[in-house]
Amino acid sequence: MKKLFLVAFLSLGSLGSSAEVRYQSIDNIRDTNIVLVDKDAPDKVEITDAVFYNDGKEYQAKQIRCDLRNGVATYKLKFRRFTVFKNCKIVLTVNGEKITVDVQKGMSDR
Repeated sequence: MKKLFLVAFLSLGSLGSSAEVRYQSIDNIRDTNIVLVDKDAPDKVEITDAVFYNDGKEYQAKQIRCDLRNGVATYKLKFRRFTVFKNCKIVLTVNGEKITVDVQKGMSDR
């Protein structure tokens, strides 16, 4: 009975969780431009902050852009140009909620 209750609880928890913002691409020609995608974005998206953590240091975004079409949000972030990427992650503040995206994992999965 306990196992049945646990399975039911975990199933309901997974249904209630929100979609994840994922790393899509990086362009490091002039500046470092990183594209993130949220395939289940809310109807209104407001990004108030974007911080890139690289090798233990943090860098504020120089430019933040968000395109929202048919429930898919594309976040385009511009940072200064980097030559080394180590333990990279981005912390976005979307609609007042902090979201962490593991960029290093996304780059290594490709």
